[in-house]
Amino acid sequence: MIEKVFSHIFRMEIPLPGNPLKAINSYLVRGKDRNLMIDTGMNRVECMEAMQSSLRELQVDLKRTDF
Repeated sequence: MIEKVFSHIFRMEIPLPGNPLKAINSYLVRGKDRNLMIDTGMNRVECMEAMQSSLRELQVDLKRTDF
């Protein structure tokens, strides 16, 4: 799930199966020259798949993105 929070800020819900938290909020801040990704989730396949899917949907260039 992707939610536009502000003009250049997007919230992505990253699932945490089997964890009491259920999910974390990850944020993408789009800048003029670079992007910033905040909180990428845990080192789990489910987190990586959700994050990659959201970044593809937002057409994020990872070469211009800081984590």
